[in-house]
Amino acid sequence: MKHVLVAYGSKRGGTTGIAVKVAETLSERGYEVTLQPAGKVEIKKGYDAAVIGSALYANRWQGEAVRLLKRLRRAGGIPIWLFHSGPLGDERADEPQPVPKTVALLVEQLGAEDVVTFPGRLPMDAGGFIAKAMVRNGKGGDWRDFDQIGAWASMIADRLE
Repeated sequence: MKHVLVAYGSKRGGTTGIAVKVAETLSERGYEVTLQPAGKVEIKKGYDAAVIGSALYANRWQGEAVRLLKRLRRAGGIPIWLFHSGPLGDERADEPQPVPKTVALLVEQLGAEDVVTFPGRLPMDAGGFIAKAMVRNGKGGDWRDFDQIGAWASMIADRLE
């Protein structure tokens, strides 16, 4: 049985939900899955593939997710898929977001199989000045499409077979 690492960098839980859906889909397809926050992952032999995701804030990945990509680069040798989440609002939810420069170099070095953008989530009760302002400006809500996420994870499962 193939063992897949699913790891994520999430600030408010939206990206965690995406990672959970990816992990559930891969598990349903018969893969052994380790699901962890990126900062808690111990790189070890035995992973046959990895799916790493991060929330996007100001077009930046979460630091712990970037650090995990760097550690995976050093370990080398397994297929890797990447996702980020972040677009908010009905008019932007389906807009692909550019890969941040720091991550783009790692994408190339890792030979990542795919990098996708999923719409994000901002809780209506989000704290912090910027988040509260975004909620006031109509950006609060949940635009994640779990069918889309599941379909992407199924594509990964197909590629691993």
